[in-house]
Amino acid sequence: MVSSVAVLSDVHGMLPALERVLSEPAVQRAELIVVTGDHTWGPQPAQVLDRLMQLGDRAVLIRGNADRELLSMSRGIDVGLGDDPVSVWGAAQLASEHRALLEPMAENVTVDIDGFGPVFFSHATPRNDEEVVLALIAFGPRDGR
Repeated sequence: MVSSVAVLSDVHGMLPALERVLSEPAVQRAELIVVTGDHTWGPQPAQVLDRLMQLGDRAVLIRGNADRELLSMSRGIDVGLGDDPVSVWGAAQLASEHRALLEPMAENVTVDIDGFGPVFFSHATPRNDEEVVLALIAFGPRDGR
């Protein structure tokens, strides 16, 4: 069981942003870092994966839809994004060590956290790595009318 967790998501291949977040004192103090997917699909997908690998056992990495899609494309599998230059380029950036990291990466993880118990992490929803959930919050007049 861990006592402190930093949760990051949707880095989208942006190494400077990832470095900035990792340098935050709260993230540095965290016992565990959970990164909930979409590490790739951006300007520096390979560099972001390299940096995440450097975190070692201190990080739990979850695969998101962008990671799944680029991994498939890097293996020559058509996922319907062949006309998207960012996807085509990003898939070509993945070396064998990146594919070896992404292939077995979990789609969800449950971590026991002190004070919370088991906490479920995924990229989108438990059902699907692309599903979006929106909450509709209705606000009434401030004076009660």
